[in-house]
Amino acid sequence: MDTVLKKPERLLAYNGEIITFQILQLKTNLDVAEKNVLAFSRKKFHTDTGKFIEVSSGQYIIPSIKSNIQVVSVCCVADVRTGINLPCILLKTCKRKSTSSSRLTLLLLHTSNEVEPYLKFKVDTEILEDLRLTDGPTVLWKQHEKLYYVSSPTSEVLTSPIDISAILWTGTIEEGTCILGITTMRLDAEHLTSTSLPNRTHQGKEFVLYCVENQKTVSGSCLIPHAYTSVLRCLDVCMIQNINGIYETSAVGASNKQLIWFQNGVPKQVFQLPSENLSKLQIAYTSRADMLCMISFASGDACAVWKDGWKTAGIWQQVENILVDDFVGRGSDQMLLLFRDDPSNLADQQAFRLTDCRDINYPADGMDDKVIETQFQENHFLMIQTLEARLQTSLNSLEELQNHVQVQDKVIKSSCDALIGMSLSIETLVHSDKKECLVSLLDDADECHYPSAEEKCSSSVDSECFVEKIWQRVIDDFLVVGVKLKDSVDISLSDIGLSLIMDQKIASLSQVTKCQTNVLKLAIRPSLDLSTVCLHEPTGKKQRLDYHSKDNLSGNCSQRPCPPSYQNDLEHTVTAVTELSSLLALNNTSCALLLHARRKNQPDCLLRGEKLIVPCGRVSISLADVLKGKHTINVFERCQGFQTLEDIFAVLSAFQKCSLHIFSPDCTLTSVRPWLVGQMQAEPLKFMPDIMISTRPGCLGGTLFIWNPKTSCDGTLTLFYRNNVSILQCLYSLKSVLPPVCVVNVKRPGGRNTLTADLAQSLEEELLALRNLVSAAASEVENNLTLRCKTGHNITSPMESSCDAKEHVQKYKESLEIEQMQINLGAHLTTSSELYRHNVLNIAQMQMSSDTLASRMAVL
Repeated sequence: MDTVLKKPERLLAYNGEIITFQILQLKTNLDVAEKNVLAFSRKKFHTDTGKFIEVSSGQYIIPSIKSNIQVVSVCCVADVRTGINLPCILLKTCKRKSTSSSRLTLLLLHTSNEVEPYLKFKVDTEILEDLRLTDGPTVLWKQHEKLYYVSSPTSEVLTSPIDISAILWTGTIEEGTCILGITTMRLDAEHLTSTSLPNRTHQGKEFVLYCVENQKTVSGSCLIPHAYTSVLRCLDVCMIQNINGIYETSAVGASNKQLIWFQNGVPKQVFQLPSENLSKLQIAYTSRADMLCMISFASGDACAVWKDGWKTAGIWQQVENILVDDFVGRGSDQMLLLFRDDPSNLADQQAFRLTDCRDINYPADGMDDKVIETQFQENHFLMIQTLEARLQTSLNSLEELQNHVQVQDKVIKSSCDALIGMSLSIETLVHSDKKECLVSLLDDADECHYPSAEEKCSSSVDSECFVEKIWQRVIDDFLVVGVKLKDSVDISLSDIGLSLIMDQKIASLSQVTKCQTNVLKLAIRPSLDLSTVCLHEPTGKKQRLDYHSKDNLSGNCSQRPCPPSYQNDLEHTVTAVTELSSLLALNNTSCALLLHARRKNQPDCLLRGEKLIVPCGRVSISLADVLKGKHTINVFERCQGFQTLEDIFAVLSAFQKCSLHIFSPDCTLTSVRPWLVGQMQAEPLKFMPDIMISTRPGCLGGTLFIWNPKTSCDGTLTLFYRNNVSILQCLYSLKSVLPPVCVVNVKRPGGRNTLTADLAQSLEEELLALRNLVSAAASEVENNLTLRCKTGHNITSPMESSCDAKEHVQKYKESLEIEQMQINLGAHLTTSSELYRHNVLNIAQMQMSSDTLASRMAVL
């Protein structure tokens, strides 16, 4: 009769389940092995019962007769064919008559409980030192200070060219499968006396980081100093990445008495362990994004240590095994401690402890279900009272906010009227803060002293002192107003901008026009050679004109070539562009010009760095003037249509701008200028030869080009165009003459306005992702609750079953119990871990993008 002999089992945590592996040997009465079977079972934790329940099981018949089969190692690694983590089982077959060699078989267990023989190989020894399973799967081990490895693509055992005396860690990085081991330095006697060995031990050993695929060797000091070769027992790498040839790392290591945190190869924090002779180190990431270090000792003791603050989270005794995984489906790790009493009996609540050292703790220390239900009811009533109080407080706060908003709108309207009146030299009464029940943010507001007119700087700012000329032009549907400043402006003022304020009598609703301030020198700077000499900041960094910055082209530069004749007008002109249609709707419009500036620091002036808003003149425009063509520029004419520099400045301000970086690695860019002269029919402007204007009939007429070749294969083409159709035609025509290998990229200005738009878009995407996460989670929970509640409604109505009063009461009691059960189910439903992980990862990536944009804006 056959009997079954069981060998010790192996446990593995996989996707929140526990998989038990065991070798079964079927024997006859003659004690001869007939069949070897690998039996496995999957168990899953149920939070309702607090127990592990078997969900599936299976067997795999090992094709081996009269052989000794044993499980060498079990591990979860990624399958290179699919990228999915699968349980791997490494079996060793030893013939009883032979002790010099062994056959090993690597099995993969799929989700459908199908066992796949993945790899078979033979070794000439029975003991595999420092055996490791890594992604691939790949099997690595050490033998006679040599590193051996085998995987499915090689199908044979290979040897590395380096000597390894111990393997501390294996993992997968960007370069591939990598190991961290200890190697022995082999130096001659003369080198040992003359050569210094910094950061190494006296025994001649050091850490080495070896990549299996490309056989690349890197010094292991990027992870751990070489001085720890003799004391380090366990290691787990938290982060390792190669940035521009430099490894950035973080790792947790343990010696006999200490737990050490390493950052970029430098020990940062040390924790004294409660016991010695540790055997295993594991890392868990709990629900609050905290890192927890689990240390097992040979004596059966175990402890958990928080990375944040290096505080002890828990200490246990008589621990047989520790498994780390998401057993309760919370999207974070928990620790399953199996005690030595009976580690295989997972159904017994006294045999294990499932915890994350914070919120999750099973079993619940023997707490009775009735006590839990009573506490739940008490918490229910207390929560209702708390919610009612919070609702009343929120209603009161809402009423206060509404009153505050009304006062705020009144104050803002009064301040706007005063500001507009000040710009138009009209005195306006401002409401007192005490009358509006407002409190000043300054403690000494009543005693604040403002300088009188005599105390102010003797050289006060007057528009006649720095405004030389005001002009206006009409281009298509835009009004361009320009102000030419005097040469002496850069001595007293900086950061100059321009705004338009409509007369209050004409526009009673909104006097402030929407306009854009343009700095012309930034618009055509790429065409000037002197930008490569004196340019220190990226173009388009500031919207307003700053004469005090290093970016000023009029600054002294000894090696700069002589500027062109129009350079002075270009540097001292600031323009404002606004839509013409809104102004013509009022027939006759008059606008005041406001110059925004900041006073430069002067030793003899009390008001240093003061912001100034000074009226500098007025412009008028009427519908009749526009219809007659007054101030109108016809860009469809040839270059003789621009009679003055102001006409060119107006076109540069009103047109849209696009800068193209053109790079040809193999061919020279000699076809760009013939393309401008030929297909675009471009001619240099009379006043500014650096700019070429297209005289081609159609919508391309009037398009401005600036071609700035840096080298024969690299250059920048800047276009000023009136609409998107013209830029598309230009790009289509340019593509036909450029070499096929040419690369064309749009150069973004990278200023604060662009970064602001990108940040707003990133924040909007983040809000939408958060909303979708909440909606998806709520929908999933609602569907689960609906399905679970439907099972409890299959009862008959109490009025239909019987007419007896006692039966009615009994039926109503059962109905109330079912409704109470449904309420409890709805209060404890959770979303799936897969949905939670996916959405949280997307939100984290969006938040990192938003943080990057915000940091870039902070330095502008």
